[in-house]
Amino acid sequence: MRLRVTFWLDVGLLCAFCALETVPFTGLVLHEWLGVAVIAMIFAHLLLSWPWIATSTRNFVTGSNRTRANYLINLALFGSMTILIVSGILISQYAIPALLHAAPADSFRAARWDFLHDRFSDLVVVFAGVHLAINWAWSIAAARKLFARRGAAA
Repeated sequence: MRLRVTFWLDVGLLCAFCALETVPFTGLVLHEWLGVAVIAMIFAHLLLSWPWIATSTRNFVTGSNRTRANYLINLALFGSMTILIVSGILISQYAIPALLHAAPADSFRAARWDFLHDRFSDLVVVFAGVHLAINWAWSIAAARKLFARRGAAA
């Protein structure tokens, strides 16, 4: 069950990131609400990955080069996503004001944070791509296992 949840959560994150990368595709309102949903998805992803995170943190010095590289890429992705999320919240025109019953970001504040939001969205694409590439074997193995079960049940 955990494998199924993790796999489909990751597929959902990938689809959400692809949609979020092109604001004209979704429009600003859907972009912001999808961004809010991604915050919850990332939190769930981190919780499901916590055993790996804890083990990799403890074994960082003694682990393999691949594990250390994966850990550092994930740390860079986490940092970039954090800045991306914070800047997105600060420039929000619809979702966050609706959730907090507050006024939308003023244009002066939005202009300052919009630059960071754009730059870090580019970094997130790079780090997420490397993250996916490093974990590609797991993704394929998980898909085979999930779809093999489904095929055997049919």
